[in-house]
Amino acid sequence: MNDADIQLTILAPCFNEEGNIAELVRRIAGCRDRLPAFELVLVDDGSRDGTWREIQKAREQYPFVVPVRHVGNLGLVAGWRSGLAASRGRLVVTIDADLQYRPEDIALLLEKMRDADVDLVQGAREVEVQRSALRRTLTAGFSRVLNSLFGMKLKDNKSGFILYRRDVMADVLATRFRYRFFQHFVTVAAHAKGYRIAQTLVIFDPRHSGESYIRRPVRFALRSLRDLPFALWEFRLAKRGRIA
Repeated sequence: MNDADIQLTILAPCFNEEGNIAELVRRIAGCRDRLPAFELVLVDDGSRDGTWREIQKAREQYPFVVPVRHVGNLGLVAGWRSGLAASRGRLVVTIDADLQYRPEDIALLLEKMRDADVDLVQGAREVEVQRSALRRTLTAGFSRVLNSLFGMKLKDNKSGFILYRRDVMADVLATRFRYRFFQHFVTVAAHAKGYRIAQTLVIFDPRHSGESYIRRPVRFALRSLRDLPFALWEFRLAKRGRIA
């Protein structure tokens, strides 16, 4: 397939996802009739298990798989940046490798982008299957904080299931500061830069295999708050200064 034929890049950073790769690729392959010509960029972010081996096996079976590898664990956002650099699609959708977001719902994001004529579409978690009340409460609370501080009205700011126009994603990831967990501020950055955002409701499933890196939700939430002053400066206060 020529580069010009690729309309959509599906981008999935992977860290210790050995047990998820085959199923992820199989389910994405099953969506071919509902999606434009696509590629699947799988970024092994320094995994310590057999993730890279599984990505290579998937590439042998499915030509649409594009393998990318980090020597060490650089984090989710670095995975997005590396995947974007290796990608060819005019549109890019980020999805978790653990199958909590359903690959079948990529078509919903594409439909919403066409209908709403926006720059990015975020899958907002409507139903969170088997997710603890504590995790749901922390997510909802953080979204309310971001909405209040940055003048937004989004249901689920933290969702990483996002469809972008390619140039928009590159611009959103071009940040002034080095954030610890910038994935929480993607829509904040997009909003501050004037991009049009829409959301569509999706189901959030339990992990297919493996363990989440978020083992202590409260501690993780508190660590995430350390990024907030930097985000306030970059996306609210400094922006006001430029306007003035």
